This record gives sequence, structure tokens and C-alpha cells, in this order.
Amino acid sequence: MGVSASRDRGEATRRKILAATAELIAEAGWSGFSTRDIAARAGVTQGIVSYHWRSKDDLVREAALAAVTEIFEPIAQALREDASVRDVFERSLAFVEAIRAEPAQTLLLFETMLASTRDEQVGDSQAAMLHEFREALALALEREGAAAPEGLAAALAEIGR
Repeated sequence: MGVSASRDRGEATRRKILAATAELIAEAGWSGFSTRDIAARAGVTQGIVSYHWRSKDDLVREAALAAVTEIFEPIAQALREDASVRDVFERSLAFVEAIRAEPAQTLLLFETMLASTRDEQVGDSQAAMLHEFREALALALEREGAAAPEGLAAALAEIGR
């Protein structure tokens, strides 16, 4: 087996473990499961989980942040693609409705927000995501000629907090 095939298999395994962890966060809360549970859900051994992550905390943190990023990426992408701000907000409303229809995503987002208040790395990552969103929104507002786009973007971003 070549290095590339081995690397691809390792990445596929990591993705399965991250997905399993995100599911467990939504089902059992941030700390309501073990690495044994993660391994069983992902269909791998506990040793494989330990091989890829130094600690359960590192894995849970990475899984939650990756899932949150994936959930919010369509909105950020729309802002970067020169979509109108109105179009982005309409997509955002549809996005919120879609999330409400997916209880697991709602629970994952809630658990991650709670964790951000007690885990500095999660808090810093969420703050960085919010900052990137504000910057993209400010650029979109500026493209449309809004007065004080940075201030307006900050105010709009705060509404969702």
C-alpha cells in the first residue's frame, strides 16, 4: 500500500471518528460519553482513537468545532461569493429553519456554545469564527454602499449572540 493510500485511509478514519464524536456530543452532552463509546460508534478500536488524538478533550473540541464550522460555512460562503446582503439574510433564515428541523445540530450548537464559556480554546475558536463572519458581512455591506459597514456588521452579528 502506498503512502498516499495509507494517508487517505487515515483521513477517512479521522473523519469517521470526528463524525461519531459530534453525534455523541448531540446525544449525550459534551462529557456524557467515553472514548470507548466514540470508538464503538465509529467502528474502530479505542487504540485508533488514541493514535489520532492525545486526549478525549482534544477530540471532542475538534469534532465540535469542525461540525459548527461545517454548519455555518454556507452562510460565510454566500457572503464571500458577492451575494447581496439581503440574499444572505434570506438564506440565513432558511438555514435557521433547517437547523431547527435537525435537533441533533441544535443540540451540538448548544453544547458547543456552553463549552465556549468554560473551555478557552473553544471560546477562542468561536470568537474567531464570529470575527470572520463580521468581516465578511462588513465587506458585503460595503459592496452595497452601506454607511459604516463595520459598525453595522458588528451590530448585526451581536443580534445572533
